[in-house]
Amino acid sequence: MTRPHLSPRVRLLGRIGFFAVLVALFAIALHGRWPQVRASFDKLSWYSLVVATVLGFGNIFAAMMAWRSLLADLGSKLPLPVAMRIFFLGQLGKYLPGSVWTVVAQADLGRDHEIPPRRTIAASVVGMAVSLAAGLVLAIVTLPFSAPGEVAHYLWVLLVLPLLVIGLLPKNVDRLTHFLLKMLRREPPDHEFTWRGVLTALGWQTIGWLGVGGEVFILCWALHAPIGRSLPLALGGTALAWSAGFLAIPLPSGAGLREVITIAILSSVLSVPSATVVALTSRVISIIGDGAFAAVAVAIARHNGLHLLAAARQRTRHEAHQEARAAASSPRPAP
Repeated sequence: MTRPHLSPRVRLLGRIGFFAVLVALFAIALHGRWPQVRASFDKLSWYSLVVATVLGFGNIFAAMMAWRSLLADLGSKLPLPVAMRIFFLGQLGKYLPGSVWTVVAQADLGRDHEIPPRRTIAASVVGMAVSLAAGLVLAIVTLPFSAPGEVAHYLWVLLVLPLLVIGLLPKNVDRLTHFLLKMLRREPPDHEFTWRGVLTALGWQTIGWLGVGGEVFILCWALHAPIGRSLPLALGGTALAWSAGFLAIPLPSGAGLREVITIAILSSVLSVPSATVVALTSRVISIIGDGAFAAVAVAIARHNGLHLLAAARQRTRHEAHQEARAAASSPRPAP
């Protein structure tokens, strides 16, 4: 059954409105934490902030590479600039309540490059699951030996891991994506995930988790936390806190819950005010990183002559042209 196409005006207005809301929420997220940010900066050296920011930005870039590898596994191998545009602009969707808006934005942007939405949706959803699995594995490996008491409070997060491990077997991934796309009334994927694609994404996501855990460790070290204990706490605690925030679907980007868990886990090596500084600074680095990479994505699009609104208009014309060609080539009934 052919889906009715929206008019060019409706599509353009929808895209303008959607990204305007994302940008507004992004600005609110940064502005609302600015007083605490200024206070935390006074306690941290500039070089520790630079190193932590580089590691935090590395986490964002690694997530994009994992998503790109999954999309290539489905048959859509994207040049790096194109992958950056789709992924980083779509990532702003996580500042809306719920985890679905990132997937919606990436699927819409992917259509500008003639990527079937079913592939983008599958890659985005599986990428989230792979990231969650990698983070929980890191938490299980590090936290039981460094903060067993704190892990007991958040055991519900770790209970998700066995389901993720089973679900990420390529055959089960294909079944789940078929089911998901059927629920969304989309065509099933025309390619299937392979072990190589899933493991490549898992490797990139693991690098990303080490990056963001390293970011928190550098901040702890700058506030004079003991190195031996703070390293496993930073790696595993950050992974656990981010995973819990991801599972708290109504919260935009895990807002609040991620910080609460991070502070609770780090309070065994830092005072509560210092742990709060680390949690808030980590959040701000994440917000700034999302904004910086989105700006880079826009700059790349402009350099390649692909403006956000012009792309939607061009895509609508292309679809109309394709429909006209299909109608012209279809056999006409005999008189």
